[in-house]
Amino acid sequence: MMKLNREPRSHPRKVLPTIFIICSVLLTALVLATWAFAIDRITDELQRRLESDRQPGELRVGCELIHANADLIAFYSERQFAPLWVNEQGPNELGKALPGQLADARLHGLNPNDYHLHCINATINRINSILSSRNELEPKELADLDIMMTDSFMIYTSHLATGKVDPERLYPLWFSEKEKANIVTGLNDLLQNGDLAETIRNFAPSHEQYWRLVEAGQRMEQVIAAGGWPVLPQGQTLRPGDRNPHVILLRERLQASGESGKNVPAGEPDLYDTELEVAVKKFQFRHGLAIDGAVGPNTREELNIPAERRRQQILLNLERWRWLPHKWTDNYIIVNTAAFSLNAHRDNENLSMRVIVGKDYQKTPVFSETMRYIEINPYWNVPRSIAVKELLPQIKRNPGYAAGHNYQILSGEGPINPWLVDWSTISARNFPWRIRQKPGAKNALGRIKFMFPNRFHVYMHDTPDRHLFKRARRAFSHGCIRLEKPVDLALLILRDDPAWTRERLEQLIQTGKRRVVNIDSAWMVHVLYWTSWVDEYGQLQFCPDIYDRDPVLWQALNKNTGGEQPMREAVVGLGVRSIP
Repeated sequence: MMKLNREPRSHPRKVLPTIFIICSVLLTALVLATWAFAIDRITDELQRRLESDRQPGELRVGCELIHANADLIAFYSERQFAPLWVNEQGPNELGKALPGQLADARLHGLNPNDYHLHCINATINRINSILSSRNELEPKELADLDIMMTDSFMIYTSHLATGKVDPERLYPLWFSEKEKANIVTGLNDLLQNGDLAETIRNFAPSHEQYWRLVEAGQRMEQVIAAGGWPVLPQGQTLRPGDRNPHVILLRERLQASGESGKNVPAGEPDLYDTELEVAVKKFQFRHGLAIDGAVGPNTREELNIPAERRRQQILLNLERWRWLPHKWTDNYIIVNTAAFSLNAHRDNENLSMRVIVGKDYQKTPVFSETMRYIEINPYWNVPRSIAVKELLPQIKRNPGYAAGHNYQILSGEGPINPWLVDWSTISARNFPWRIRQKPGAKNALGRIKFMFPNRFHVYMHDTPDRHLFKRARRAFSHGCIRLEKPVDLALLILRDDPAWTRERLEQLIQTGKRRVVNIDSAWMVHVLYWTSWVDEYGQLQFCPDIYDRDPVLWQALNKNTGGEQPMREAVVGLGVRSIP
């Protein structure tokens, strides 16, 4: 009998795991292939949409105009048109987080719908509806959503970085040429770190004052939601010790904005008591008013500005912050023309003072420049407009006026004797000379001038008219900035050289001789216009809009361009700026 050789039989328990592993691998490969195929379809659609023939600046997704345009296309091209915000199932994790970040634009005074938020949400809802009905998503729908989201990120971060409004033309900007490279870098960094909120936050000004103002805007929203504050009717001036029904409303008004506590005199709610006086003075301080405790017309007017308008002021000044350079020198000076104030910062040392700024028809401009030198006992080279409009009529009436006020009339060959001129032949139109005022106590620039050369020919200086600093509103100059404490500011700036003592500086001033002192350290001068800010003590401050700039900026900030301002029109610089 022959013996049969039998193969050993595989045990079922050993075969099943192998089959399971093989099936899992095949299934995973199939899923990955399906996913890759879906992503490839989105990528192909993105490439088709972005490389198709069209007029320059006319890329549209649905009803939305894509503002970043050429830069958006370049970004996708560099990544071979791979989607950033979506996958085959709709928005990915970044795409799900983006709408919430765009909605927060309102906290910065920006309109979320400038960044396609309405259309993005509508598209996501449509995608979710398709998925819930188990229908297949079209690559075009996903590609369109990805393009809108990339454009919204680019435009939103551009506005956070440099502002929505061009401060010179007061026209909305869509994409900042200045920030183009940083925005593309931000997108690439986002792919690495995945932190959308932090990436977007990094584009906004990093200065603590900006974020304090953002928080103040949120608190003002809470006041508005609670009903705002009552209006104080017109009437006689309220003073400490008065009894008046309006005192009850005054107390409620100051409680709503936080200046007054909840205490009310027992049985005497209509009494203007000491506690209420303190609250009124605090309000006056916070609103740039004369601090006298009397509720007269000016204080009443500021009290009756509604909370909604106060929030507008906060949001407007967030935009003004975004116009400023993000990196500041260690030593800097802020002149707030609206508040008639100057604050100089050197390391941990601060110096504050009052200033006098330009009249309403000779407004002090807004700009930033580097301080170059200080001039002690300066000459005043009188601008021609002032010379012919203000000084010439005086000299024609009395030629002795020039010498009496230390003025020299100069030609190219030297001084002119005003007594030898036939002034009947001289007019503002044909006045052939220039006028200069010599150094001295009567000099309009005082004893010290601070120079930071700029295209507006604006500088800071001392003044002989010291009494004007006692006024609450100090718009009296021809545009330059007069200082309350020029010697203190000079000593702060010259602190690097121990030889510059107060005694030495005052001795130089007493000589009456002109002396130019170059500044070795970097000092930046920011001449700004803030009608709302948070001070170093955390107090929210407001001041009157002396040049009526707020309504114009609010209109520009909220302008609906209807998609008529593509990126090619955007021009932004962070150097010298002015506002009409």
